[in-house]
Amino acid sequence: MVASTPVVGERTLTRLCAAELGMTFPQWRTQLRLHHALRLLAEGAPVTAVAHRCGWASSSAFIDVFRRAFGNTPGAHRALG
Repeated sequence: MVASTPVVGERTLTRLCAAELGMTFPQWRTQLRLHHALRLLAEGAPVTAVAHRCGWASSSAFIDVFRRAFGNTPGAHRALG
């Protein structure tokens, strides 16, 4: 647990994430959540359930982030197959 037992400072951790991942930690976390959402949608989970299981407070917030990342809504993405 990096957050509970800090060995490096927050700024150092931020720089390391950017150097290693090419993105900030929040960007990486969002990518991880979206990847998980894609798997759940492919399994047929309802959009609202996917939003909550992936950590979004509301389905509308999830849909907004999903649309910005993929260019369509989760429902439209599922319909495309």
